[in-house]
Amino acid sequence: MKDVIIVGAGAAGLSAARILINSGKSVCILEARDRIGGRIHTICGEGFSVPVEAGAEFMHGELPLTKALTKEANVSYRSGSGRTWTVENNQLTEGDLFHEDWGILMDCMNKLDRDMTIGDFLRTYFCDPKYDSLTDAVKSFVQGYDAADAEKASAFALREEWNSEDIKGFRPERGYSQLMDYLLAVIQKRGGEVKLSTVVSKIIWKPQHVVLVTDKNEKFESHTVLITAPVAILKRHAIVFEPSLLKHEEALQFLEVGGVIKFLVEFKDRIWERKDSSMYRQMPGLNFLFSDAFVPTWWTQTPAGVPLLTGWLAGPVIQNIQQDDATLLNNAFKSLAYLFGCTVEQLSNEVRAAKVINWAVDSYAFGAYGYKTLKTASALKIFSEPVENTLYFAGEALYDGTEMGTVEAALASGEDVSKRMTKEVSR
Repeated sequence: MKDVIIVGAGAAGLSAARILINSGKSVCILEARDRIGGRIHTICGEGFSVPVEAGAEFMHGELPLTKALTKEANVSYRSGSGRTWTVENNQLTEGDLFHEDWGILMDCMNKLDRDMTIGDFLRTYFCDPKYDSLTDAVKSFVQGYDAADAEKASAFALREEWNSEDIKGFRPERGYSQLMDYLLAVIQKRGGEVKLSTVVSKIIWKPQHVVLVTDKNEKFESHTVLITAPVAILKRHAIVFEPSLLKHEEALQFLEVGGVIKFLVEFKDRIWERKDSSMYRQMPGLNFLFSDAFVPTWWTQTPAGVPLLTGWLAGPVIQNIQQDDATLLNNAFKSLAYLFGCTVEQLSNEVRAAKVINWAVDSYAFGAYGYKTLKTASALKIFSEPVENTLYFAGEALYDGTEMGTVEAALASGEDVSKRMTKEVSR
């Protein structure tokens, strides 16, 4: 019997496992996927000339744990740079990441003394028609960047996030998965076990004794369990608890997870900055591209010269679109053809590799990352307390800080909970 079994080999689970093993606990990680990393997944191959990110890609903000881990794992990172372009009503203009009245918005948000949804905030303080373009930009940003529903997302939480983050961020060179691989190597070197393709479907527990049952009726026993499965999985009751956790089930109603679809399209060369090109719209130095296309947001790898465009479709809008990969990729190509002022056939002839990653329908995620609502704080308090010093929870959506929805949040949550467990879990 293990001291601790961890459900999930994502950033939170791996971070926690290392600390628990270092404290002398025997640890086994059960992971549903056939790989580690969860929503961190660097793809190598599949027609792409460089590693590409299916999941987490940027490092936003100060991120002490993430940066410390990159240093420990000897992984360098680079900042993004370049110009921002916009295509609306088939017209190309150069702009900025933020609306010209963003400062007015933040001044008003910083004076807000009562939390409300960002949708209510905009209707209350920016109802004048002169602010229509600003409110549209804010809603698009909330949906596009935070993958959140403006009618649910907390204005206080967004204010805290927007005041603290560098939106452009950094990227780990050659991918985030290197950090997960490093943690795995440390865990295994120190005697930790990791079992892949092991789907936990039931957790039968009593104080200091837990039996985990898989979908293949395998059974694993431990004194305690740390559950790091995504919140969307818990909301779907994919893991049954016996006896049930009524307070946690109620709290899950107040935890929200946004949906994201990523599009990876590598071209033979950077068609957006070809010299003397009359076939495609030219966007010299392109970093971010915002638009009114079906896939509205795209970015490059600038300053790296890789001819890769990453598309981003997020938020409530994805609930009402056809979800199969072929249709999504076709619509992405139509979006790019519109953005570059060419035909889909012309665009397709320039493509070296393309892939769709739909986190909204991923069987082991059913969403991308969490965002805060008006009642999230009360729900997080429930999940922050262990159940009979036997069941513990961690993950990016359970982290009560500005970094919710990031790799940093997952690492921090796993570290915080595991440090507590080292004191409370007896051998």
